[in-house]
Amino acid sequence: MIRHISALAAVVCLSLSTVACAAPTDEADSTQAEETSEDLVSKSAYFETFQGLDGHYYFSMTAANGQNVLRSQGYTKLASAQGGVASVLANGNDKRQFEVKQASNGDFYFNLRAANGEIIGTSELYASKSNAERGARTVRSLVRVSRDASQAAPRRESFEIFKGEDGKSYFHLRAGNGEIMLGSQGYTAVASARSGIASVLSNGSDASSYEVFETEAGDYAIRLVAANGEVIARGESYSSKSNATRAVTHLTQVLAGNVKTTEQ
Repeated sequence: MIRHISALAAVVCLSLSTVACAAPTDEADSTQAEETSEDLVSKSAYFETFQGLDGHYYFSMTAANGQNVLRSQGYTKLASAQGGVASVLANGNDKRQFEVKQASNGDFYFNLRAANGEIIGTSELYASKSNAERGARTVRSLVRVSRDASQAAPRRESFEIFKGEDGKSYFHLRAGNGEIMLGSQGYTAVASARSGIASVLSNGSDASSYEVFETEAGDYAIRLVAANGEVIARGESYSSKSNATRAVTHLTQVLAGNVKTTEQ
């Protein structure tokens, strides 16, 4: 999964002063312009690891403001998930390694691939292609300022409200194993994000309120839908339909309890 040493050196070079690096190519100029055009709220990122409901280990890339921007495929060993972090750092600064896809239900997401074509990580679901493209730009920007290490995800069941890279307010739901299982779209006000959480609590304990659907890559994703058809929150993608269905069952159990809310 990890690209050759010269690719990793290029990532390191981008994180240093331009005085210490060779003159960039036109393509590098374009990439840097794209990254610096993003007014990042977080200015840094970190990696969290957790064990999923399927027993596999995962890592997620999280901006310092709490926004989850990338999640890995499943690994049988924790050490392998930790090694995947190095692959993100080696490949995540290259625009050519990203591809935006559309799920069967019309939502969009993006994959980060290694040089051999293997998927390193997948984004959350977005309501529009432009939002997915923004998410990919955010990952490329955050790779430059992320820490080359991982930490265990906090094991708590809670809603977390944060400000996204676009300045809007978002929430996500974290499960007791540390996994971020549901995320909202952006709201212009924090109060609206709180109302969105109330809607998740009102609808999320009923399994019939969830849709399970296949992505273009053959994975399965979930989303929570209100009785009027409005999408309340979107979930992560899973390697199989059974894993996605298992996630729905777990969500109904979590949301039937007393879930706290924290604000970043």
